[in-house]
Amino acid sequence: MSMRYPTVGEIAVGIELTAESFALRKALLTLTVEEEQLLQQVQPRMSTYTEQLIEAFYDHLLQFEGVSDLLKENATRQRLKGTQKRYFERLLSGQYDYEYALDRLAVGIAHQRIGLQPEWYTGAFGSFVHHFSLVLQHEFRYAPERSNQVLTALNKVVLLDATLALDAYSHAAHNATVRARDDAQNRFDEQAKQIEQLAFYDTLTGLPNRNLLGELVEQQLTVTRREQRTLALIYMDIINLKEVNETLGHEVGDALLKAVSLRLQQTIREMDLLGRPEQAAGGALARITGDEFALACFVPDGDAVLSLVSRINKAFAVPFRVEGAEVTVRKRYGVVLAPRDGDSYEILLRHADIALHQAKARTNQVCFYDALLGLKIRERAYLARRLEAALVQGKGLELRFQPQTCLATGQLCGAEVLLRWFDAELGWVSPNQFIPLAEERGLIDKITRKVLIMAGHQRRVWQEQGLLVPGRIQIKLAVNVSARDLDDSRFANDLLLLLAEEGVSPSDFELELTETGLMRHPEDAINMLHHLKQKGFALAIDDFGTGHSSLNYLKDIDADLLKIDMSFVRNLDRDAANRAIVQTIIATAQIFGMKTLAEGIENEAIADELKRMGCDYGQGYCFARPLTAKEFEQCWLSGQAADVMA
Repeated sequence: MSMRYPTVGEIAVGIELTAESFALRKALLTLTVEEEQLLQQVQPRMSTYTEQLIEAFYDHLLQFEGVSDLLKENATRQRLKGTQKRYFERLLSGQYDYEYALDRLAVGIAHQRIGLQPEWYTGAFGSFVHHFSLVLQHEFRYAPERSNQVLTALNKVVLLDATLALDAYSHAAHNATVRARDDAQNRFDEQAKQIEQLAFYDTLTGLPNRNLLGELVEQQLTVTRREQRTLALIYMDIINLKEVNETLGHEVGDALLKAVSLRLQQTIREMDLLGRPEQAAGGALARITGDEFALACFVPDGDAVLSLVSRINKAFAVPFRVEGAEVTVRKRYGVVLAPRDGDSYEILLRHADIALHQAKARTNQVCFYDALLGLKIRERAYLARRLEAALVQGKGLELRFQPQTCLATGQLCGAEVLLRWFDAELGWVSPNQFIPLAEERGLIDKITRKVLIMAGHQRRVWQEQGLLVPGRIQIKLAVNVSARDLDDSRFANDLLLLLAEEGVSPSDFELELTETGLMRHPEDAINMLHHLKQKGFALAIDDFGTGHSSLNYLKDIDADLLKIDMSFVRNLDRDAANRAIVQTIIATAQIFGMKTLAEGIENEAIADELKRMGCDYGQGYCFARPLTAKEFEQCWLSGQAADVMA
């Protein structure tokens, strides 16, 4: 913002300078008409000394650092010297009227603008009077009385000038301070408005944001309690916004959100639900996050909410035309009712979010909050926090090893590594609980790495004890790998680094991947698996027969082992269909040069049948349950080591 400087007229009004008050100033200084005439008479003689006086004047000023900085440019000094010459001529003109006074005010304003301080005036005028008196004494050396008369008259005019200039300077400085304060206040007010806008309104749509919605809902809750009314908080999620952003670009996505906002406002206003923000009894529409909107309004009951949602859906049935693209918006809703589902904004917001996520999980378009559902979600959230803490601290996590045997010889050929978790508050937590939760919360990659570190450490211990001797006593430890792991480009290098730190080789391990997980991004998964196999890992496809992999992908994966899912194995002796499926899996594996391992073998009859069908390996309670490291060592490794040593 540019500074506006005061005019001479404004300064004159500010210091109450009029023709009458100026005449009074002259009278107070006893500046007489005779003295004015005397100065006018000596002007021609003194004008010959003008250049000398100006040089002496500036030589004096340039001795001082503050002033010399302002006058360091030669062009500036020359311009000011010209001004000074005109001033000296007018100083001795003998014409000291109101116009003269206004001119002196202009000088004071100019000096304040360039930054000359008030003390400059006393020094400047003092220097001028000193040098002028020297010239005057020389010029009137034969008439000292006249010299004294001229100097007395000049001193009065100089004092008149100085007081006018100082008054103008002070008032201009005061005005500058006031203007600076006002400008600062205006900027503060503008910034406060901007901060309020950012704090309480969505910058894209202009709708209230989560913060302002909170204030409005709290007002509405007061009405709810006072008048026993029902308040609905409806979360609406734009399902396909991410798809729009990825396919059409974020500019189209932003334009779509603006259009959605306008259509929502129009629809709700037509239903007379949308009041002004300051009206607690009215409705409130807000944008909560990137793809979520919220509506808070009073309703008779839950059926009225369904009717409202139906009206919105009808309005949204017409596709949006944005940035030249036609987009049909898909939505889902999470609904809470107050006071039934909560009596504060934060509780209602949390419950509405739970209802919306449940709508996603159930593929419902509308989902009302359910207290039991909320309890389960809170329990899962608590379990997730405990699991994450366990992974960070390494507490309560243990490995179990389930033996894998050769069905033809009964010899140990490997072991599947399984994670178990004991929580100090929850006790033993089933893998059926925490493994799916880890997948959902993005913790499964941490679990994979944790298991590999622990398994690598245990294998090294066994090798140091002579229980596993490379080339003589050799088994592979099978570790489960999730589809999420394969999505991480750093996964292979991380595994190699972790095993190297534990002092074991990739050839000591088999990575198990589910058929379903492989089919998420088959091309990327296959590339990752080829890289892992080149580094020495053996590969197994777990739960084969439960997914939808094609033979082409099976061929490209180049796995070493197909694991037959236990759902086909358990009742193999009683179910002809399962028997046929298992036979087909074994035949398929043989075609591609893979071995097969059957999971969930519970008795010797099924083990024998699998052996006759050509299955290579088996795993299940028929041989052993999952064992601790010590149990596995005692039951399976020690005896085998003794046999070899013998």
